[in-house]
Amino acid sequence: MSKYIRLWIEKYRRWEFLPGYIFEIPVYIYCAYLVIKAGHLGFFSNINPGMMLSWFAGYSKYDDMDKFDPKLLPISILIQQGKDIDYCEQEMKKQHINFPCIAKPTLGRTGRDVKKIHNTKQLKAYLKHMDEDILIQEFISDPLEFGIFYYRIPGEEKGYITGIVEKKFMFLHGDGRSTFEELVYNHPRAKYYYHQFKKEYGEKWENILADGEKFQLNYIGNHCRGSVFYDVSSIITPQLEELIDEISKKVNGFYFGRYDIKAKSVEDLCKGNFKIIELNGMGSLPTHIYDPEHSLRNAYKVLFHHYNIAYRISKENKKRGHKFTSFKEIRKIVKQYGI
Repeated sequence: MSKYIRLWIEKYRRWEFLPGYIFEIPVYIYCAYLVIKAGHLGFFSNINPGMMLSWFAGYSKYDDMDKFDPKLLPISILIQQGKDIDYCEQEMKKQHINFPCIAKPTLGRTGRDVKKIHNTKQLKAYLKHMDEDILIQEFISDPLEFGIFYYRIPGEEKGYITGIVEKKFMFLHGDGRSTFEELVYNHPRAKYYYHQFKKEYGEKWENILADGEKFQLNYIGNHCRGSVFYDVSSIITPQLEELIDEISKKVNGFYFGRYDIKAKSVEDLCKGNFKIIELNGMGSLPTHIYDPEHSLRNAYKVLFHHYNIAYRISKENKKRGHKFTSFKEIRKIVKQYGI
């Protein structure tokens, strides 16, 4: 048996790496139950009534940025499809965005095409690759990244944090003998992303890292991109919950979703000294389920609990006159954005 087949078997014995179409089967069944209970296929569409399809998909990351205090956000510019490199760099200069920076599609879709850009050459290649509007953001170098899941029942004064995940990045540590490929293959987690990193770092594959050299493999806090997720819900404090609640109430029609946040320390996070990288709506997951120590049973328990909360919010919003999006319109949006 080849080492790649053994690696494949080892990887998929861990439930956190199961393909979505397999892992989500029980979730689909539970959501089908909620659809029947709500009496409408699009019951999720009014959960965040201020956002298209409740930010389930097809939403713009640029929307609602004006609802936040600018000091909570990275500097961001919208680059419309078709703009060239000269225009981009001119806009970056105006807004004092330097390399490295982050480039991402305005339409959210599980970390797709989010890149850390180091120079003009990379930005030019990125623009050529993309056929949609993008965001360019300053790179926030704060070492800690968190995902904070929040909800509030319409009509209730107080919202709640249901969980916090800390996202850890992966590093290779050179020994002066092993190639880049060998370091990836022998890394306790990087090996599960072997083919992904081979595609991304192919030009380094045969290089030997010097003894003591440290190389960061990923910069995007996304499980699919190699980040390790740890449940740190123990750091939730009344002060932090009140802070996130206050921020959330300023976003029109937002009741359910996840903040992706960077901070220098847990203390800074709890004091509000952080940057909001993204706000995700109905399409987001309570990502603390992906802690390697959590069981598959616990993951489903948490997911069912959150979808039940979503159903309660939908029910309350319907009472308040927020109608469901029709199936015809949902199909139109799905087709338009290629979801």
